[in-house]
Amino acid sequence: MKTIFETFKKSIYNPAFYQEAANAPLGEIVKYYVKAISVLTVFLVVVISIFLIPQGISFVKERAPYLVKAYYPQELSVHVEDGIASANVPMPYIVSLKSLSKATTTGAIENMLVINTSEDFDKNKFEEYKTFALLTKNDLVTRDNGGAITIQSLKPMPTTTIDQSVLLGWVATTQDYLWKIATFVFVASLLLVFSGYIMYLIPLLIFALIPKFVAYIKRTELSYASAYKMSLYAIVPALALKTLLNVMGIFFLPSYFTLLVFMLIISINMRNVEQPTLFENK
Repeated sequence: MKTIFETFKKSIYNPAFYQEAANAPLGEIVKYYVKAISVLTVFLVVVISIFLIPQGISFVKERAPYLVKAYYPQELSVHVEDGIASANVPMPYIVSLKSLSKATTTGAIENMLVINTSEDFDKNKFEEYKTFALLTKNDLVTRDNGGAITIQSLKPMPTTTIDQSVLLGWVATTQDYLWKIATFVFVASLLLVFSGYIMYLIPLLIFALIPKFVAYIKRTELSYASAYKMSLYAIVPALALKTLLNVMGIFFLPSYFTLLVFMLIISINMRNVEQPTLFENK
C-alpha cells in the first residue's frame, strides 16, 4: 500500500518519474493502475455505503410499510394475466395527489395514478387525466419530470394480482433478507465501480495521443507505447480527484473533467530537467 501512495504522489508532479515511465515495463504500470483503481473503488463504495445503506435499511423497515398503506388504496386490486390488466374498481379509478398530500397541486399534474383497463392507451385521454401514471388494458404509461411519455407493454409481465396485502408481503420479505440484499448491493457496487475504472483503459488509447503530440511539439522522440505508459500514470490523479469530488456530493462534473485534469498532469510533467533526457532537444 505504501508503494502505491508513493507512486501516486510521483504521478502528480515528478517530471523525472514520467521520463523513467516511458521505458518502464507495461505490465508493471498496468499492475499499479489496477491496484490504484482498486483503492479508489473501495474508498468510493465504502463512503457512499456508510451514508446510503443505513438510510435504505431504515426506509424498508419503517417507511415502506407506511407508504404502502398511505399510497395504495386498501380496496384496490389489480390483476394481470396474458398481458391484460383488470381491476375491481369503477373505471376510471383515480388516485389524486390531493388525497395523498396536504400540498396543493399545481401545473399539469394533478393525479398520481389513473386506472382505466376498459380502454387502450389514448394520448389525448392521458393528457386529460393529468397523471404521472396510467394503467390501461395492455400498457403502463408513465410521464417523467420532463414531460416525456413512456409506454410499457404488460405482455412480459407474469400472471399476478397486486393489492395492499401483496405489497405489504413483498415489504416483509425484503425485511427478512435485508442484510443479504445490502451485502449483495455492496458487492455489486464494487464490481460496477471497478469495471467503470477499468473501462478508462480504452479512452486512454486516445488520451495517449496527447503526450505524443506534446513530444512532437518539443521535437522529441516518444513512441506511442511510451506515451500510453505515461498516460496510465497520469490518469490516476485525475480519477482520484473525480472520486473525491463525487464523495463530497459533486456528481454533476462535466464529462470532459477527467480529460482536462489528465492534460494538466501531462503538461506539467513533460518538461525539461537538468540532464539531457527524453524530453529535451538534442
